[in-house]
Amino acid sequence: MRRWLGGLVAVAVVAAGCTSTTGDDAPVPTPRTSATSDVPAISLTSLGIDWPRAGSALEVTAPPSAPEGFDDALLGRMSDVLEAWATATTTDPDVWQGDAPVDTVTATLPAKPAAALRQQTADAVSPELAVANVFGDDVTVVGEPRVTTAWKVSTQDDDSGQEYVLLELQTRAAYEVRLGDDGPTQVVGVLRVHGLSAYPGTTDDFGVSGGWQEFGAGDCALALDDDLVPDNDAADAAADLATFADIGGQPSVRMPALDTDEQVDGAYLQRCRDSTT
Repeated sequence: MRRWLGGLVAVAVVAAGCTSTTGDDAPVPTPRTSATSDVPAISLTSLGIDWPRAGSALEVTAPPSAPEGFDDALLGRMSDVLEAWATATTTDPDVWQGDAPVDTVTATLPAKPAAALRQQTADAVSPELAVANVFGDDVTVVGEPRVTTAWKVSTQDDDSGQEYVLLELQTRAAYEVRLGDDGPTQVVGVLRVHGLSAYPGTTDDFGVSGGWQEFGAGDCALALDDDLVPDNDAADAAADLATFADIGGQPSVRMPALDTDEQVDGAYLQRCRDSTT
């Protein structure tokens, strides 16, 4: 299944959106199902995913030109920040399994957007996954992920009628992973949108937006443990990943619509705690 958590962070540009909080109850770790030879392996090859490998550098397509009323210098500043931000969330092993992914990710942003991103994601149900692609301690990422990217540029009006530009960079990252020391290879896919917004003449006090969806990961691990763990239902994972592979081959930003009960929020967290998902 695919779970999504996203929001819009205001930094002098865009009205902030809402994310749900976990409440006062401490999360209860979800039980791990040990992978065995009885679980069929899924690989990038079996899924037909032959996208570019992404090591320390992220191969990004050329950003779009500035829309009317905005200049290419502004879009260039925004795209430079977005590329650094997306590289940290998607390809950095220290982020995948680090203790404080938000520190590494926000270091790629100017001061005001970084502070706003910290504030927004701190109250998320899955605060680390709200920031980056983070895996469980017992999950090993095998080799380098395969990643494609897509850009989207648009203009909108704020509440006072002033126009701003929104530039978004989506990463579609496919990771071969292994649960435990001898589990079969599985695949987890993540769509993540990184967005910056600005008025004409903005220097670096950008608005920040973002959202993510996972494919092939265990659903309740997202809410209970705040990390990505391969799904132990091979049939569900394969169907999920087929959708992801199709999106990753598209030239434009796509994020599948989700029903309310598929979103990572307080209600979903409680269903995981109650084992009623």
